[in-house]
Order: sequence, then structure tokens, then C-alpha cells
Amino acid sequence: MFESKEVHTKKFYYNNLYRDYIFNFEKLSDFYQHDYRNIQSYRERVTDIRNNYDDKKRLKVYDILKAYNTNIGCSSRTLENIEKFKKSDSAIVTGGQQPGLLGGPLFIIYKILTILKLSSFLEKELKIPVVPCFWNASDDSVRDEVDNINILTADNEIKNIKIDLSGINKNTRYSDIWITKDVIDRVIDEIEKTLYPTDFKNDIVNFYRKSVFDIFSKGSSGCTSGKNSGKEKLNISTFFSAFITRMFYDYGIVIIDPSGMELKKLSFNLLEFDIDNSHKINQLINSAGKNLKKIGYHNQITSLPGTLNSFYCREGIRYKIYSDYADLHPNSVDKNSKNENRKSLFKMATGEEAGKEINKKADNYSKKDLMELFMENPSNVSLNVVLRPLFQDSQLPVLCSVCGPGEISYMAQLKSVYSLYGLRMPVIYPRFSATIIEKKIKKLLLKLEISEEELEMAAEEVIKMKVGMQSKVDVSELMQNLERDILLELEKVEKAFMDTGISISHSFDRIKRNMKKEIIVLENKIYSELKKQDEFILEGVNKVYTNIFPNNNLQEREINIATYLNKYGFKLVDELYSVIEPFGFLHKFLEVI
Repeated sequence: MFESKEVHTKKFYYNNLYRDYIFNFEKLSDFYQHDYRNIQSYRERVTDIRNNYDDKKRLKVYDILKAYNTNIGCSSRTLENIEKFKKSDSAIVTGGQQPGLLGGPLFIIYKILTILKLSSFLEKELKIPVVPCFWNASDDSVRDEVDNINILTADNEIKNIKIDLSGINKNTRYSDIWITKDVIDRVIDEIEKTLYPTDFKNDIVNFYRKSVFDIFSKGSSGCTSGKNSGKEKLNISTFFSAFITRMFYDYGIVIIDPSGMELKKLSFNLLEFDIDNSHKINQLINSAGKNLKKIGYHNQITSLPGTLNSFYCREGIRYKIYSDYADLHPNSVDKNSKNENRKSLFKMATGEEAGKEINKKADNYSKKDLMELFMENPSNVSLNVVLRPLFQDSQLPVLCSVCGPGEISYMAQLKSVYSLYGLRMPVIYPRFSATIIEKKIKKLLLKLEISEEELEMAAEEVIKMKVGMQSKVDVSELMQNLERDILLELEKVEKAFMDTGISISHSFDRIKRNMKKEIIVLENKIYSELKKQDEFILEGVNKVYTNIFPNNNLQEREINIATYLNKYGFKLVDELYSVIEPFGFLHKFLEVI
């Protein structure tokens, strides 16, 4: 179905750090524990797991995984994989992501498929049981993918389908956002209206409807049922887990949801570590960020002094925890209090209050108070981007973690934090990244002679270049020559008056500025008229860019898989799985054949 072609163009690699991670890893190797390109790194990681992972912990996690995946309606293949986890020599390949509505953008699907394919490959290569696990980041609260999806229509437009979460505080984590079956049914109704008739449309819509009915009617974990099937409520992260389980039913993906109380209880040691070492952790993160900046990159994480790396949730809203509050805000504490007591103070604030002076009336907590609060209400604890990977890699026998560009960037700042906690990082493996190029788009690329390198340019720049070539007039060069000639003549006149003592230089400056503006207007007008003469170029380039860069972003970060399932059926998932090559790290153009 696909012909796969490697893409080297910078635009498809997110940022400079990720691009060098793929093309120039030696420059970044000191920031990571392992060379992901070398199979020997995976063998070394197996040794780490054998020497350090506690089998008593393995049995606890086994029970948690089995209960959760059974409750969300997993397949027998998933249960077989969970049984493999129980074996003392087993390891896991994992990757995490925030929930996406009905699967979210394509990159979530690509990440899961990477986990599945890599697990199978490493199991054969290393001759140990390897379990494919997907970490549902249910503790997060960013709304980017959880409340909407984008579908490409037959008219080459992007249809955004959204559920209304406007009445819910933006700091509410996913596991505390509740939706009804009616809400999802309305989304599917919109999808059905948006998808044009194909041989596969009914199958796709029926799959969605049956999945939603099963998820809500069978009392999945986290589901609160009412008498009317349309009134059952399910938290949005559990719905995501249950939907992914059904989409990859035959593949046996194992879902991990950290919002469960039993898993949260395993994090207490990490929380105490954070309380005792928050200043040191922040220093290590910021120091790594500075080192990245020195060699030309950005720091993905900026850790604020006095901020813990965990949240506490009240009524679903995540509150940041600030340590050493008295030292940061000495006016808020009795000046006669002892310094050691002042240092023990902690306060909580919402995201909206971050950067402002924290409410002085907010409660003070000692370390003992905080730990007691955590232990009494473990489900209310939430970990940030620093502690989440440490929690995962301390509780699970992680062979490697499948990461996207953003995750790879922030992991570059965590190696020393792992070391402080007494852990070694797993192998950080780049997820599969691709752009689907359909036949109609391939034809346009060929007919318009748009090269991979030219896709680095904005659509408007490509249009200007192509209409200029079509008209056999180099508009840009003509405008540059016009501007140069006018400036030369103005300079001659200006020099003629230099010795007269007349103060008119500001008039010439104004003329030059206005002249440049008018030439830009003239150039745009010429291009506008040329484009009218060749609608094919205008429409063709826009069509190419809407498909490859919808919303000026990579296709995989914007478009839901329903767009392509409607055209190619569920065999698309199998075809995507087959085209993923372990240790093939470059972005791919998947050209439909």
C-alpha cells in the first residue's frame, strides 16, 4: 500500500536538538545514558534491569496491570502479554502520551505502533520476553488533543470537531474530567457527516459506535453508570484507554494509567525524594539547560526555585507545591520564628497563581504534613514532567522508552536527576514519524515540480516562485533591481545637497521608507495578478500544503486517523505497522501506491 521514502528536510524534525539526536547523536550523547542506535545499549539495559529491578515490585505491578486492562475490555493477547510481564527476566518497551479524543492526532497512533513493532523486534533480538506498554498520561491537564480532532474533508478543508469543556477549570487533570456517552455520540455524528461516502465509511462509523457503546455499558474502570445508557459518565482518560485497547485489540497493547490509587501508592518514596531534594533537582535541571544552550540548543524545562515537581489535586484541580516559602517570601512569616522551622514550610497554588505572590492565607505544610496528606489521599497526587519518567522507570522494568521530539528534548535535562535518585535512564528511542502522501498529492508534487527542499518554504513563497517561473518573469529580481536603481538616484540627489547646509536628510529617509513599502505593494499586486492567470498553481500548492502541513503544522500532529481509515479501511493500521522498520529513525513520506 505504501512506498516509504526517507526525508531529510529540516522542517520535518521539530527542533534543532531533535534533528541532531537523529543525525548527529555524538554531539548530544553526554546528555543521555545510552546510544539508542546500538543494539549493545539494549543488552546493557537488560543487565541494569536484572541487577536492580525488584521482583516483589513486579508482582504488585502485574496485579495492577491485569486488573486495569481487564476492566477496560482488553483482548486475550493483552492478557498474554501481561502474563509475560510476570516472568522475572521480562522487560517492557513503553511510551506515554496525553489522551487524545478518539485516538487523537496520527502521531499517537504512530507511537503505539512503534512500541508494538519494537517490542516484537527486541524480544527476538535479545531473547527475553518484552511487553509493549502504553502509558496514558492521565495526570496531565493540557487540552491540546483531548477535546477535539481534525479531519480532512473531500473539499480539502480541515474540519475541527470539538467537545465543550469550557465549564471545566483548565488545570483539571484528565482523570477528573467526566464525559457522558451522549457527548461522544455527538462527536461520532459529526464525523459521520464529515466523512464522504466510501467502501469503508460504514465500517468505520460502526466501529466507533460499537466501541463507545461497549465502553460505557460494560462499566469500565472509572465509569459511573446511570439507568439510562446515555447518562453514564466516564472520565476522559479511561475512555481514551478503552478506545485505544479496542483499536489495537489484536496487537495486545498493555495500557498503564497512573491515576489508579494502587499505582499511586508506589510513588511515595519518589515524593519524599522530591521534598528532600527539590532545590538540588532544580539546580541539576537548570544546569543541564545551560549546558544545552552553550552548544546551541534550547532548554525544554525551566525549573523555578522553590517549586516541587509534584502537584496536589483538590476537586480535580492541580495545585503546585512551593517549598521554602518563608525564605522566598520572608514578609509572610513571623520574623522571630526559627530558620529551621521556616525552611520546613510549603504552600500550594494553582497554575493561575504561578508567578504571582501566593495567597498568604493559604495553609502552611511541613514535610510531615505533606507526606501524611499524600498517604491519606494518594489518588490526589500528580507528578510533573520531571518525576513522571522517574516514577515510570523506578516502578517498571523499562528496556526503552519510545519518545517524540519534545520528550527527547526534555529528557536531555534529566540524566543527573536520575543519578541523584539512584537510577539509570532507559534507552530513549525516537518514535516513528511520517507523512502520508496520497496519490493526488503525489501527482501535484510532480506536476508542480515541488521538491522536498522546496517544502521548507512557506506555501505563499512556493506559489510566488512557481507563478514567476510560469510567467517566465523573475518578479523578485525585477523588484530588487528597481529598488536598487531608485536608491542610487536618490543618493545622487541627496549628495548634491550635502554641502548646501539645507537640512533635508529626514525627507530623503522618509522617501526611501515609503519607496520600499510601495515596491512591496507593487510586487504583491503583480503576484496577485499572475496567480489569477494560473489558478492551477494557486489551488495545487494550497492543496499540497493543506495535506502535508495542515494548520501550518506536521500532518501527524494535526489529523486524526479517521481521515485515512475512511479511504483505506482498517487494513491501514496493519500497513502502517508493516512499514515501520526497527532502527529506522528518519521521517518518512508514505506514498500511497
